[in-house]
Amino acid sequence: MYQFIKKKIFFSLTWKALFAVSISTLLASGSIFVLGNYTHDKNYALTRSARHQQYQQAFASVLKQLQQKETELSWLIPALVVPANGKEVLTEIQQIIDNNWFKIELESDIRSICLASTSGDIRAEWGEPIDSRLFAVSWLETVVKNEQPINKIVCDTECVQYHALPFLYRGKFSGVFVFGSSITDIVIHMKGITGADIGILVHAKKNSMESPSSLPFWPFRIGALTDFSVNQPLLVALQKRYPDNLPDQILSFVYSGNTYDIFTIPFGEKPYQAKLLVIDNVSRELEDKNRAMNLYAISGLSSILLSGIILFLLFVRPTRKVNKIINLLPLIAEKRYGEVRQSLPCGHKTKLVTDEIDILDSAAHNLINTLTRLDDEVEQRNLNLLERSRELKNERNFVSNILNTAQVIIIRLDQEGQILSINKFGENLIGYGEGELANKHLFTDLIYDNESYEAVNEAIPALLNKQYNTFQHDCILYSLDGVRLYVSWFFTIINNPDTQPEILVVGLDLTERRAVETELAWLADHDPLTRLFNRRRFENELRRVLKEAERFNHTGALIFFDIDQFKYINDSSGHQAGDELLLKVAETLRLAVRGTDIIARFGGDEFVVLAPEINQAHAEVLISKIFQSMQEVDIIIQGNLHKVSISAGLLIFPVDGYTEQDLMASVDIAMYKAKESGRGTWCMASIDDLNRVDIKQRVNWKAKIEKALLEDRFVLYFQPIMHIVDGKISHYECLLRMLDEQGKIIPPGLFINVAEQTGLISLIDKRVLELAIKAQEDFIAAGHDIVLSVNLSGDMISNPDTFTLFSELFESSDVPLGKFIFEVTETQAVTNLVAANSLITALIEMGGQFALDDFGVGFSSMNHLKQLPIQYLKIDGEFIKHLPGSKEDRLFVNAIHEVAHGLNIRTIAEFVENDVALKVLSDIGIDYAQGYGIGKPMPYPEFHQTAKINPFNL
Repeated sequence: MYQFIKKKIFFSLTWKALFAVSISTLLASGSIFVLGNYTHDKNYALTRSARHQQYQQAFASVLKQLQQKETELSWLIPALVVPANGKEVLTEIQQIIDNNWFKIELESDIRSICLASTSGDIRAEWGEPIDSRLFAVSWLETVVKNEQPINKIVCDTECVQYHALPFLYRGKFSGVFVFGSSITDIVIHMKGITGADIGILVHAKKNSMESPSSLPFWPFRIGALTDFSVNQPLLVALQKRYPDNLPDQILSFVYSGNTYDIFTIPFGEKPYQAKLLVIDNVSRELEDKNRAMNLYAISGLSSILLSGIILFLLFVRPTRKVNKIINLLPLIAEKRYGEVRQSLPCGHKTKLVTDEIDILDSAAHNLINTLTRLDDEVEQRNLNLLERSRELKNERNFVSNILNTAQVIIIRLDQEGQILSINKFGENLIGYGEGELANKHLFTDLIYDNESYEAVNEAIPALLNKQYNTFQHDCILYSLDGVRLYVSWFFTIINNPDTQPEILVVGLDLTERRAVETELAWLADHDPLTRLFNRRRFENELRRVLKEAERFNHTGALIFFDIDQFKYINDSSGHQAGDELLLKVAETLRLAVRGTDIIARFGGDEFVVLAPEINQAHAEVLISKIFQSMQEVDIIIQGNLHKVSISAGLLIFPVDGYTEQDLMASVDIAMYKAKESGRGTWCMASIDDLNRVDIKQRVNWKAKIEKALLEDRFVLYFQPIMHIVDGKISHYECLLRMLDEQGKIIPPGLFINVAEQTGLISLIDKRVLELAIKAQEDFIAAGHDIVLSVNLSGDMISNPDTFTLFSELFESSDVPLGKFIFEVTETQAVTNLVAANSLITALIEMGGQFALDDFGVGFSSMNHLKQLPIQYLKIDGEFIKHLPGSKEDRLFVNAIHEVAHGLNIRTIAEFVENDVALKVLSDIGIDYAQGYGIGKPMPYPEFHQTAKINPFNL
């Protein structure tokens, strides 16, 4: 009876407790299971959606990177064009790409390049042919018309991205680049970014069952696919599951024991649209989910079972144990699990009879263990979340640092055009402090130009309405400091799934580049020293004014002048003094002319004034005013004050049948006529007296002489001079020759007169001296002891700086002055008697010798021989040619010889061509003979000891 009652009581209490606890545990475990399953499914769905978005962003980013490389290349190639070679820009670009195509193809994803003109004509193609359908729909014409880049993806047998980019050359729209890049390689990049398998499906006109890449149930075929051997059978099975078409939503597909999430991203334009396929194996994730759900279920069932056992074992335990456990609950709340374990009864002892207390004790132990484990897991997850938070913070800081250190303006705008954020570079450049722009100003508040203001205001809604993907605009800004900034803005849309779309604005500061371009444009028309118009710009202005004068029947004037003796001032005092003088002349000229007159530096020390709508009387007043102003210009050279004088030509136009080149040539000749009349004056160009053929010939010869000087095409020939008594060659006369561009000899008679008339004779004199000194250096180095005779022009004799020039040339050389005889003509010496006497005396004191050339045909005054300290007298060839048969010539030559010997001057006879003439000269007692009978001019002296004529066999 006792056992029955005991068992009945025990049984009743156990089942009641078990029932209550079991229901509670089942409900709790079931709720946890259902809630956990629901939460996991929802999180998994969100993860799939976010992953799809990430794949789309990654795909867009890869395409953007590809386009960016092509954009950079379209900027780089025109920048390599060298404008000085005179070729067409597109031809230069074609040559650049031809030379670098192999490198471009090797180092980039670009498979083809097409170069088109501004009219849309294809100029050249490289690589694989461009899809002809692009041009069939006037795609390229749209790019040319709008001058905006367009990007299209065309998928046929494969997917190719075509990027048409208009480009500028020197600020002008010059053509279009069309880049073609295969998208097939993107699958590799995408797999590296996402870790999933990537494929590209392109439309197939007709699928073949036998082709591995065909999908016969769908209108697609496989264009590219990673891990083809595994994923191709999967796609074949998938099309059987969805035979009508591939759905655009995210698919979950089970194949070969694995579960795959399949994402599709359409791209390209119809009818060329294709799909990017992302195959993500999520089997591991689903296994983890099922494992967690099973753990939840097992934990629930275990809890029910253990609870029943514990209740059964501990039901009869004393109430004090319950109180003790209740008293321990605050410790559990405080997570003082160690103290709770020490205070709890040992729940691991085996009892025949258990009660609720035992079950409670066991549950408490289990609870403590579970809570400890859960706390450990929570703490570990918190640590993981903290570490992840640090990583995200570092990434955010890294991105923030990039934005703030990038040398471009980066601005975010909302849909109303309000500035949401701006990077540090933009704030510093514009001059605003931190936080002064964000959420306080519209982007258009920065723009002061009405046209740019309207353009940006229209572009923002157009971008939001997807009328075009990007917008580019250049405009001028002013910083808070008043600095003028030239910025090129690029607008694009930022799509955010969680918020409204935003507009990203990137600004490139082109202020310095625009300043350089402006300066270069200015330099193309101006002389950088005087800041006057240069020759090119002046010729354009002259052409314009001449047309206006002919059209409206009014006259104008040309005044052309240069600075007298400027070459010697520049050489003797340095270019700095010469530049200072040019600047003073230019400034004086600006003040002297009218406000409507056009002035230019024509080159060197030459200036020109173009006075439109002026008659001859007023033109003469103007040129007189210029001369009067120039008299006030002076410059201090080495402590000495030098006044400036000019020589000028004046011409009134228009003249029938004369072009601007003819006019400039005529006024140029008039200027040199003024120089011939004594410098420091001006001469009116008389069109009736000037022969246009002569003018052009002079201009052409002047250009030839200048070019020969620049290209060092002057050479010396050497003609021997024989001592008649012993037949030995005493010295050689240096005779100047000019080489044309083909190396042919040009005799001096063709260019010396032009050089004297155009003022180039001084440059030729200097070049002759330099060549003679160099030749003498070579002769001395070779062991030849000879004397060279050098001719000096009248311009050299009259120039006060000639002695300085001689000093500088011989100081820089080891050749003594005594190795030279300098020849001047009688006419030149007598015309500039004082200057010639001074120069000859100074050079003789330095060891040089002088000869008076062509004596007898000039002033023919024997008295001049006393005034010139010369050592040699050269009798003019006109008295030598007919010497054997002319009694008068013999008398004249004998008289010259007697006077010269009386003054201790040695005589030289020119034009000695035969033995008879040499015999007569010998009888007279002439010292030296020169002529073709002695020896012809040679490029190199033969250093012979006797001449061709033997004076002992006369």
